Amino acid sequence: MDRDCYIVEDLLPLYNEGLLHEETARWLESHIQSCEHCQKLASLSQEPIEQEPIYSSIDNEKMLKKINLRLSFYQIIFIAISFILAMKTSLLNESFGFILTYTILGLITYLFYRRMTIVGVIAFLPNFIWAMVDSLSNESTFLYAMAGSFFLACLHLIFAVIGGVIGLLALKLKESGDGNEKEEKMDIH
Repeated sequence: MDRDCYIVEDLLPLYNEGLLHEETARWLESHIQSCEHCQKLASLSQEPIEQEPIYSSIDNEKMLKKINLRLSFYQIIFIAISFILAMKTSLLNESFGFILTYTILGLITYLFYRRMTIVGVIAFLPNFIWAMVDSLSNESTFLYAMAGSFFLACLHLIFAVIGGVIGLLALKLKESGDGNEKEEKMDIH
């Protein structure tokens, strides 16, 4: 086996895939015709390799059910927290603590779900429902209850969205920081 045989051995997979330039492929073919060892190697490389199927010990369906169950549990906790916050820190209780709590709720919800629509739903819906129930129990007209509840829920929503935007900006800063670290590592090497 001479030096050309080692080159053929390295180039043979590329040749079989059709990835060599024409001139290199012609050189390889002419060498294979003249060398008995490389002819054997070329014929072996044409035969498909039998692959044994790979079996996983992990039951994907069971794993996905477990993940979905856990996510559903966290979603229920978030919704319960938002209802509790709606009742404890709402303007209906003449408390301005909702400003901080809804900003934090928006931040945490965005960091967990990474969707601003979910932040909006979790902040708006509990307040709207609670304000509607409270207004209608005070014998207000339906239209007045609807308008007041909508205004109150939107006010709480604004601070939750501010928290969500803070979460979004925090993630963007983290991503840009990670990108800069990768670039610095690449520059070092």
